[in-house]
Amino acid sequence: MAFLHVENLAKSYPGNDAPVFENVNFTIEKGELAIVAGASGAGKSTVLNILGGMDPPTSGEVSV
Repeated sequence: MAFLHVENLAKSYPGNDAPVFENVNFTIEKGELAIVAGASGAGKSTVLNILGGMDPPTSGEVSV
């Protein structure tokens, strides 16, 4: 069973034409090391804020 499961996660902000990200899917197993990497503005901090419960997703599901 997955420790963290993210399915079809999307985030957009009102007034922006383009979403921050769409259709993000991944699973992290217990004891597994995961790294979030990407270009500036790719949404890394936004994903982590959603996982930490500080920011709600526009759509999708996060299961811990």
